[in-house]
Amino acid sequence: MILLLAATLLLTLPQLADAHGLMQVPVTWYDDGGRIGNQTKYQCNPKCLFYPENILGPDCGCYWFSNNTEIPGEAVLEPDSPLLTFKYHKKEFDTSKYPWMAPGTAEVFSPCGIYGGNPKGCPEGDPRKGACPGAGYAHGPDAREWEFKNVVVTPYKVGEDIEVIWGINSNHGGGYSYRLCKLPEEGKKGLTEECFQNLTLPFSGTTQWIQFDNGTRVAFTGIKTSNNTFPHGSEWMRNPVPACRGIGGGSGDDDAGCPGGLQFAPPVPGVYGFGLHGIKVAFFPNETWDFTFSIVDRVRLPAGLDPGRYVFSQRWDCEQTAQVWTSCADVDLFLYRCGDDDDDDDDDDDDDER
Repeated sequence: MILLLAATLLLTLPQLADAHGLMQVPVTWYDDGGRIGNQTKYQCNPKCLFYPENILGPDCGCYWFSNNTEIPGEAVLEPDSPLLTFKYHKKEFDTSKYPWMAPGTAEVFSPCGIYGGNPKGCPEGDPRKGACPGAGYAHGPDAREWEFKNVVVTPYKVGEDIEVIWGINSNHGGGYSYRLCKLPEEGKKGLTEECFQNLTLPFSGTTQWIQFDNGTRVAFTGIKTSNNTFPHGSEWMRNPVPACRGIGGGSGDDDAGCPGGLQFAPPVPGVYGFGLHGIKVAFFPNETWDFTFSIVDRVRLPAGLDPGRYVFSQRWDCEQTAQVWTSCADVDLFLYRCGDDDDDDDDDDDDDER
């Protein structure tokens, strides 16, 4: 019933799934040769929706997701929880079954995303490809089966804290987690959501940063949780960027300044909104891109992992929409960095001198 209501409302609202968000560091499969990297705005582009043949275009990254997915049980976030990101449209739109309401429990159709998010068609059972009313594209490929070009492999040392950066173009609220899966023998086609669930990564504290286009960073304290999450005890971070109040989050506003107020207090002055605004007609937007910043987190790679090729994943469970957005990146984990032993010897010498 929730999904039927959502589909009905989305037909009458501005397009909410034009282009969304993407992990940028480590470099994902979708970033051909790492050309986009940590550039805001460019990781997403509406031509992905309107011209699906450009699926590998340099600006066509974040259209890999699972659409029309809901939690199988009851919401675990309380009505007054600080983790909520879309408190101010509950009377207009019931989001109680949307993914963020029970983090990690909503089904995904692929752990690395389906292009367009609708592998079963829209409506479900319709065999035709094409743009879907409300959100996405029908019968797009599974990222695990698509041959991406010039995939970058990022090296990390086992047991270290690493920096992860992601950007938003359409702010659907909610929160996210990071995970790893060791690449199976059959390659990425053998990746499963269960494998990623078996190796969720803890955040290195609660400090996050907003990084602006000019390289400036501003630190703030984020809100994370491991209570009633799935898998049990997995850590999830609230999306720190507040959207505008109202059902659209500011997507249809002429004014990007959220004149009606914010869903919650911004972490840094000026960091708020939907990410694009001025969307007036579904599938024929005339929007303006607003966000000129990325979100920086630090996560810990567990000690004791076997070295080798892994896939690093971000899973973003939305609260405004019935969607889960996923990004995947190839990483190589190693045990020792060149010079590690020398550093240890130097430390010993320093101790002797003292």
